This record gives sequence, structure tokens and C-alpha cells, in this order.
Amino acid sequence: MNLAWIVAVLRPLDIAPHPNFRNPEYDAAPYAQLAGIVSGDPSRWSHYSMEEAEGSVSIDQGVRSAEMSLTNQGIRVGLDGLVEEIQSEESIDLARSCALGLLACCAAAELDEYEKCRRILEGLLGKTTVETPEGKLVRASLLQQQCLRFRDSGRDHISQTTEILSLLDEIEDSDFSEFPMSPGASVSYTESLRHVITALRHAAWSLVPMRLVVDGADELPPSLPTWQQLVRTPKSNQASKIDQLRASEYSKFVEASFNRMFRSQTRTIGGRGAPTLFHAALNYELLGDVAVYRLRKEHALMKLVQCMSAARPDSDEVADALRLLRHANLKSEIDLAVERIRASGPLAALAKDSTQILKNRTEPRMLRASELRVLRGAADLMTQSDARNALSLTCRVIEAGGAQPAPGSSQLDVVRLESAWLTATRLANIAEEDDEIALLLLQAAQDEHQGDELWDKAVGRSLRNLNWENVSPQTKSRWNDFFRSNSSRMAASRSVFEALTSGHTLPEHAVLEDLEDVANRVNAAMGGAAMSDTEASASVEIVTQALASIRSEASRGRFSFRALDPADVAAALIIYADATMLWPTLSEFLVDQRVQRADKSGAFDRLSYSSAEVPPEVAEVFRLKSAALLQSQGGPFDGDVVVPFPAALRFLASRRMIGEPETFSLISQMSGSGEAESREEASRTVATLASSIASPWLLAQAMQFSHDSEPAVRGHAARALSFFAATQSEFRESAEYRLVEMMGDEGILVPLLVIRQMSQNRSVPDSVKEAIGVLVANHPSLTVRREAAALLTEIR
Repeated sequence: MNLAWIVAVLRPLDIAPHPNFRNPEYDAAPYAQLAGIVSGDPSRWSHYSMEEAEGSVSIDQGVRSAEMSLTNQGIRVGLDGLVEEIQSEESIDLARSCALGLLACCAAAELDEYEKCRRILEGLLGKTTVETPEGKLVRASLLQQQCLRFRDSGRDHISQTTEILSLLDEIEDSDFSEFPMSPGASVSYTESLRHVITALRHAAWSLVPMRLVVDGADELPPSLPTWQQLVRTPKSNQASKIDQLRASEYSKFVEASFNRMFRSQTRTIGGRGAPTLFHAALNYELLGDVAVYRLRKEHALMKLVQCMSAARPDSDEVADALRLLRHANLKSEIDLAVERIRASGPLAALAKDSTQILKNRTEPRMLRASELRVLRGAADLMTQSDARNALSLTCRVIEAGGAQPAPGSSQLDVVRLESAWLTATRLANIAEEDDEIALLLLQAAQDEHQGDELWDKAVGRSLRNLNWENVSPQTKSRWNDFFRSNSSRMAASRSVFEALTSGHTLPEHAVLEDLEDVANRVNAAMGGAAMSDTEASASVEIVTQALASIRSEASRGRFSFRALDPADVAAALIIYADATMLWPTLSEFLVDQRVQRADKSGAFDRLSYSSAEVPPEVAEVFRLKSAALLQSQGGPFDGDVVVPFPAALRFLASRRMIGEPETFSLISQMSGSGEAESREEASRTVATLASSIASPWLLAQAMQFSHDSEPAVRGHAARALSFFAATQSEFRESAEYRLVEMMGDEGILVPLLVIRQMSQNRSVPDSVKEAIGVLVANHPSLTVRREAAALLTEIR
């Protein structure tokens, strides 16, 4: 048994050829070539899988397959080749089979094929013996790989950890058979194996959940150190080498970013290529160390930053980055990535990753929040059949208690279930099974968790995703009956339900007691339900008190986050309930410099889009305070830090309370910012003003924004262009041409914003109608196709 094969994958630099110590005979050895491939250093290996004929006997077929398995294009062929080599009767060296098996498991896991991992490892473990130190080391490395793949697929692995640590303890001081080392290696073969044993031991420790270690659980291996000892233990030598590789790639990334930012004229021919953390992550994958989760995350983020900055991102690379985020079991990062991909594409990446999940993660234990998030984001890219399969799997996850946490860890039931509920409701839209999921959520609402605020809000957020037009009257009635009897215990869910069902469920002679009741009543008024004088009067009183409370707190330097926006509710009352008596109170609130901008933005934007007349005396208040308003800074809890204050600018400019020259100057100030948020606000302001101002300078800015790298900036620019395309100005054709181009955007956001704006404009040029027809026929998103078809029906 030649342990050079094991060291080649677990500590590759000790075996890989060295550029300063060339030895043609050694460098041609298959295990040396394999080590070079795993190391990721181009100077230590040659890309020989493509250099000779497929059947060439001079090339080790296992090494050829290993090389191919580490590429996006060749992973499937490479994996099949590795499995064939492992199962071959000619494979007599178990160390070689083990090394190839570890690489095969990495490739299979990349494809989410954990059942294949299981078969590969069980087959190899069945061939191992523990009669020699070499056999024990091989078995320990295979078991550690099995532990990592069990953890990745939601299975317990503590029993394997016990055996691994026992095997490693037994061979700590053993004499191993000598094997060849790289001429450039700085250690002997015995020292190299000691480092491998230490790295495997640390990897075994790392996969034991810290909660179990701290609690001193009975099932823990007897030789496992205490948590204090684990914290104090320095990194293994091999972990330090991997960190060096990681740091080197980060250094290359920073250098490349510097050269790009400062427009370096230096050009490098050849070199190591673009920075990547692939091989650093691969080294931890092969060891089976929990540190691989951090490397998966970092590899994904670096890949996304590189890919998404390109004019046309590679969909395979983006899909791989999504897969890495999932395998790192992240939440916020995958939320951001999925939404960005949905907005601007490539949608094929999202579709590819969701297909891989549905094909291979078929058991509830294998679906974590990260997998559910991808399925949710890809829902409207699925066929109805695929959506129904995904929904069936998601319902099984709900039955199992929700998204699965990592083995040995725990989460609140509501946290696990909400992710599954949100996914189910999104998939139900595509599968046209909204009624069934509405009943499932009703059952959840009726559960013993009534009165739990977290549970209530989670159900409410899930209800938002349902298409209530597809929910039967009987199911709506059951929800209504439930809320009548439990209104005080599920207030958030009731609010959402009443808003989404157009107020048809409002109880007669409802008593308005707080701001939430007022918001529900205003939502009903927006849906067409009349508001009585009594209700309007009560609403005004409640909103006035809420606004006064915020001003009072702000005067004392106290600020809060709020679920409801009183100023926005007040603006809605003015617009939809003709509560003009609120104007003085609302205007005083909006110009109060002590009130944070977050408490004003919603009202300013609602008033910007409204045609409600502003009383002259109120308009004068805004004119006098306009300069201070526009230059107000964001408060301590304001996410909005753009200056000038964007929402105030939209309101003041749309109501002609400031002149066009000043408006032009302020928009230009925002558009020239390097911050995407500032440019988005500028583009949104242009779109708002385009409905009432047909100035050439607005069109020029809209055209400029239409080429921005940020999808939200382009989306609002397209809204503005839709107004200019419907005018008879001399620039109409330019606006129309660019608008049609933008409707072919690969993402969802730009086409959707154009469609929704066109549905309000009603005046649609013929070329844009044709583009809408193309969306109906070809766009990958069902949401875009549905809304485009509805618009086409309206305008024909």
C-alpha cells in the first residue's frame, strides 16, 4: 500500500513536483501528478488530461478523471471515470482507490449526489482492514469523509467520529512503510504522516457540535478534549498551509482590484489566472474539516463578486456560487444573491441549482433553509409539473418540522417552519394549489402557538405570497371565521388577510382602536370599500396621536423601529378617505427636522404619486422648509443616507414646490455618486417626475440610467422611458428604441417594472407591444409571462 496516494490528497505539497527540484522520473509518477492537481499550483502539475489521446497508456486514467472532476465542464465525466477506477478489479492499491474515492466524493457532493457518496465510501470501507497502520490511516480518512458528507446531508455522524479518533490514537506512534516524497519537500515521510494524522484528528474534533461538547453529552467520544482544550489547541500544520494558500489568493484578488481601479497598464502573459479559493476549499473538503464551511462561503462570495461584475455573467459559474452558498448553509448571503440573480440574471443559474436540489435532495432531512430559499427564488422559473414536485417535497419538510438545522444544533420551530411556509406559498402560485396551502396555513394558525407573536407574524408573512384569487370562497370563509374568534391573538395575520382579500372580511361596525385597525380600514378603502364619517374621524384622531407621539420622542432624541408607518397611513387617509383635515398635522410632522427620515419617506412617496390637491397654506409651509428638508441627514436608525433627501425631492419637485433647475442639479448630484443606492434614488426620482414633466433633461438622465450596472437603476429608468415613448416629442423614437432593448433584459426586475408602468400609462407604442408579445412567449419567468399577457389583453 503506497501511502503517497493518501498524502497526495491530504497534504499535496509534500508529494507534488517542485518547480525548483525537477526530476522527470518522479514528476511523471501518477501520485505526484495527482498531488500537483490537488495543490492548485500550475507550476506543480500539467493539464495532461487534454494533451494525449483518451486511450493513451502513458496516463493514469484515475488521475485524468480526477483532473476532469475538478472542472465545471468535466465534473460529470470525471466523476464517472473515478467511480469506474475505484470499482475496477485491476485496482489493487487500496491507498490509490481511497485517494480517488475522496476526490470522487468531493465531486459527487458538488452535484448534491450524497447517495453516490455513501455507496463509494461504503464500498471502500468494506475493503479496508485494521491489521496494519496503513490500513487504519486509510480507514480513518474514509470515515472522516463520510462524517462530512453525513453532516452535509443531514445525518448524524458521532459514531463514526468515535471510531476515527480511536484509529488515529492507535497509529500515533506507529512505523509506516516508506514512500516517495517530492524532491522539494521540507519534511520526511514520517513527519508528513504525523501532520496528516494531526489534521485528521482536528477535522474529527471540528465536526462534533460544540453544544454537545459544552454539555458533555454521553454520546461523545471518550478521547474528545474538553471545550476549553479545543479552544486552546493551535491549528494543525496542514490547516496553516491551507490558510497560506487562502491568503495568497486574497492578495491576488486585492492586487487585481487595485490594478482595475487605478487603470494599471501592466499586462501579464500567462500566470496563475484569476484569483480563486477553489483549491483552498478543496483541501478542507478532502480532510473533512468543518472549516470547509467558511471556505465555501468565501469561495462563493469571491466568485460572485467576479462573475456579477461582468457584462454577461457565466451562468454555470453563478450556479456554482449559489451551490457553494447553500453548502455553507448561509441565510442572509443567499437571500441577497438569489434576489440579485432574480433581478438581473442569469436566471439559468437559479434554474440549474434548483433542478439539482429537486433531483438529489429528495429527503426532508436534506433540505435546509438555504435549499428552500433557492427553490423559493426559482419557483416561477419552473414548469407547473416541477413546481408541484417541489411543493410536495416542501410539504414533507413542513410535516418533518420545517427546514432542517445542522446535525447537533437546534432552532425555534417557527424559524424552521417559516422558511418552508414561504417556499410552499411561492410554489403554490406556480402549481396553482393556493387553496391547499391556504388550508395548511390555517391549520398552522389554529395550532397551540396562538398568542405567540413570532408565530403570528410568520403566518402573516406567508399569507402575503398566496394568490387569493385562486383560494376558494369556502377556505376564505374558514379563515374569516377563525379571525372573528381569535382576532386579538393573531393580529398580524388578520391584518394581512384582510388587506389581501380586499376588505370583504371586515366585521360590521368595526371599532377602530389602534393604528393597525386604521391601516386595515385604509387598505379596505384602497380596495374600494367606503369609509364612514365616524370611521374617518376616529382614524384621524388615532393617526394624529401617533404622529404627536413620534414628534415628542424625537424631541428627546428617542427613535424607534415601527411595524406601521403613521405618516404613510395619514397620507393614505388624505388620498383615499378625503381626510383633508390631516394636512396641517401631517405637514408639520414632515418638515420637523427632529423626526428621522425613515418616518417621513413613505408619506412623501405616497403623496408624490397622488393627484390629491395640496392646500395653498400647506404648500407654502413646504416651500419655506424645502432647503432644510432636502439637506436633512439620515438619523441613527435610517437606512436611507442619500443627500438630498430623495423622497422629499420627489414630492417637492412633482408638486412644483421647487424649480426645474434646482431639481436637475439635485438629481445630477445623486446620479454622479459611486453608491448604487444614490443612483437608484436618482433614477426613481426621474421615473416619478417623468409622469408630469416632459423635459429633455429628464429623458437624457433616464437614457443614462438605462445603461447602469444596477438592475434597480435600470428598472426605474425604463419606467421613465415608457412615458417618453408615449409622447410626441422629437426624442420619442430614441426612448422607444431603448425601451424595447431593455425589455429583453435577462432578469425579472426590468421587464416587470416596464409592464407595470405600461399598465398605468395605457398608451403603448406598437414596437413595445411586439416586445411584450415576445415576453409572453419566451421569458423564463412565469410571473413576467402572466403580467405581460394580462397587459397585452388590456391594450389590444
